[in-house]
Amino acid sequence: MDPLSVTASIIAVLQLSAKVLGYLNDVKDASKDRAKCEIEASNVHSLLTNLRFRLEVGSADEPWYTAVRALGVENGPLDQFKQALEELQTTMTDRGRLQQAGKALVWKFKKEEITSILVRIERLKGLVGIALQMDHLSKLSQAIKDDTKVLRTHMPVIHSRVDEIQQDQVDAKHSKIVGWISPTNYPAQQSDIIRRRQEGTGQWFLDAPEFTTWLSAPKGTLFCPGMPGAGKTMVAAIVIDRLLKSVQSSSVGVAYVYCNYKAQEEQDVYGMLAAIVKQLVQGRPSTAGPVERLHKQHADRGTKPSLEETLGALKEILSKYSAVYIVVDALDECRANDGTRRQFLAKLRDLQAGQDVRLMATARFIPEVEDAFRDTAWLEVRASKEDVKRFVAGQIHRLPRCVQRDLALQATIQERLAEAVDGMYAF
Repeated sequence: MDPLSVTASIIAVLQLSAKVLGYLNDVKDASKDRAKCEIEASNVHSLLTNLRFRLEVGSADEPWYTAVRALGVENGPLDQFKQALEELQTTMTDRGRLQQAGKALVWKFKKEEITSILVRIERLKGLVGIALQMDHLSKLSQAIKDDTKVLRTHMPVIHSRVDEIQQDQVDAKHSKIVGWISPTNYPAQQSDIIRRRQEGTGQWFLDAPEFTTWLSAPKGTLFCPGMPGAGKTMVAAIVIDRLLKSVQSSSVGVAYVYCNYKAQEEQDVYGMLAAIVKQLVQGRPSTAGPVERLHKQHADRGTKPSLEETLGALKEILSKYSAVYIVVDALDECRANDGTRRQFLAKLRDLQAGQDVRLMATARFIPEVEDAFRDTAWLEVRASKEDVKRFVAGQIHRLPRCVQRDLALQATIQERLAEAVDGMYAF
C-alpha cells in the first residue's frame, strides 16, 4: 500500500470517527462505558490526525513510510478501528441512520461488546503512538507483526460477535414490524389449548380419509361442523399442532385464526387477514418485504394499511410459499350481522383462486355457514368413545382412592361416560 493509500484510509477513518464522536456525545446516558468509548475514540482521532500530517509533509523514500504502511493492510489495525467505529454507529442508530426525530440516541451495548470494541481501539492507539515517535522503526514493525498474529487468532470471534449484533438488530426490527401489522397472538392461544390435550385424543380425526385427502389436495377446503361441546376447538388445535410439526419445508406455511364471540369487535376482516400475514411472516422472515413497505408508508404517520393493501401484501407473501394451510376455528362466532363472516370467507376464497391455499374451518351447524361450504368436503367433529375414555383415564388421579385402586370400576366409569356424552363432551 502506497503512502497516498494509507493517507486516504486515515482520512476515511477520521471522518467516521468524528461522526461517531458526535453520536457518543448525544447519547442520553452517563454510563462509564459510554464515557470511556468517547475518551478512547477521541484520543485515537487526535493521534491519527497527527499521523496524517506526518505522512503528508514527509518523504515517501524514508524507511519510516514503509513501516507505517503496514497499519493499512486488509483487516489490519486501521480496518479493526474502523469496524469498531461502525459497530458503535450501527448499534446507536438505525443501521447508520439517525433515529426518528425527537428520539434520543440510546446506549444499547452489553459489557462484552464494549470490551471487544475498546480492545481494538486501544490496540490502534498503541501502534499509532509508536509510529509517531519516528525513531523506533524496528519496534513499530514488530508491534504490527504481533498485532497481526493476534488478529488472526481473534478475527473469527470478532466477526462472529459483529454478526450476532447485526442479527440481533435484524431480529428486533422484524419483531417490531410483525407486532405493528397485527397485535393478535394466536400462537399463545394455540399453546394454551394444546397443552390441555389428553395424549392420544383426536387421532381418529387425523386418520380420517377426509382429512388425509385435504392435506394433499391443492386449494382444498375441509369443513368440520359439530354440535356445541363436541370438541371442535381442540380438534382445530390438534390439526394445527400436526401441521406445525409435520411441515418441514420452509416453503409451506401454516396460519390460523381462533374466532371468539367475546372478541368480535376486534375480529374484523382486516384484523383476521393481518393476523394471517403476521404468522406467515413470522414463520419465514425472508417474506417480510411487503409488510416492511407497508410499515414504511404508514408507521411514521400513525396510520394503518387499508383492507386492500393488507390483502395485496398477503397475496404477495403467499406467492413466496409453495402451499399454505389456513385453519379457522369457530367460524360461527365470527361477526355475521354486518357481513364480516361472509366477507372474510370471500377474501379467503379469493386467495385460494390465485395460490395453493388449503382451508379448514370448524363451526356449529348454522345454515348460513353450511351453505358457504355446500360444495366442499365435510368431516363432522364428534367426541369419540376412545377420546372420552382417554380423557377419563387421565383424570383418575382426581377421583377417590377407592376408584384409583379398582381397575374394573375405572373401566366401568370410562365405558358409562363414553356412552352418556354421546359425542358432545369437549375433551
